[in-house]
Amino acid sequence: MNEQSPELNKNTHISTEEMEEYTNWLASHPEEEVVQLSQMECGLKIIGLGVLFVNFEARHNLKDLHAIINLTPEDAPKHPIREPARVDLIPIVSQLNFLKKQTNVLKEKLEELEIQYKKLSNAVGMIHKNILDHTR
Repeated sequence: MNEQSPELNKNTHISTEEMEEYTNWLASHPEEEVVQLSQMECGLKIIGLGVLFVNFEARHNLKDLHAIINLTPEDAPKHPIREPARVDLIPIVSQLNFLKKQTNVLKEKLEELEIQYKKLSNAVGMIHKNILDHTR
């Protein structure tokens, strides 16, 4: 143990023995990720993100979005179908990024949510050489 450990133990009311047990446990469980206490529980955020997904699909017909093929960057901000859908993706991306960076969301759940987002994002598409690409 380093020289700071006794001070840490004194300030946190953890005995040296408990600190050594904890250190040994961490060393013997390297595959387990220790979630920082400052991270939020993610359950409510996941529910909120699910609501955003459902609302997006209720407001925007994915088939109609996929049908848009020719679109210039100049025309995109005025497109009556694609532009509102693109704007509605912004809070979804924000929530997804929050979950990644600020919560203890499970990797498997995050991957599931990213797949759902990708489906919506692909429907909106990306403009490439005046063609709307729905595969990126």
